[in-house]
Amino acid sequence: MKLKEIRESKGITQRQAALALNLSPTVYNRYENGLREPSNALLLFIADYFGVTVDELLGRTSPEIASATDDEAMAIRDRLRRNPSYRLLFDAADNAKPEHLRAAAAMLKALEKESGNVE
Repeated sequence: MKLKEIRESKGITQRQAALALNLSPTVYNRYENGLREPSNALLLFIADYFGVTVDELLGRTSPEIASATDDEAMAIRDRLRRNPSYRLLFDAADNAKPEHLRAAAAMLKALEKESGNVE
């Protein structure tokens, strides 16, 4: 994970990042040093905090990222909108980038799996 590089590029200390993310400095340090892995939900929160994508946070470069077609992005958006639990969350999906839709869909699928609400 490129967490340390991203944090340093933003001029933020570990303590500042930990407090902003509602984590103890020790737990945050473990994420930076690869001693602990954040949940999918926390990965999204960290990426949002630093203003990067989850792919960037994980160190994935452009050639490694599968690009979704507009049809694929529309299908993901429509599936999420049809589910009343996610409708409010994704009303802004009209302007979302395909990679953000895929990341959100993956996170929601993982959460559904954990709660036993898999379609």
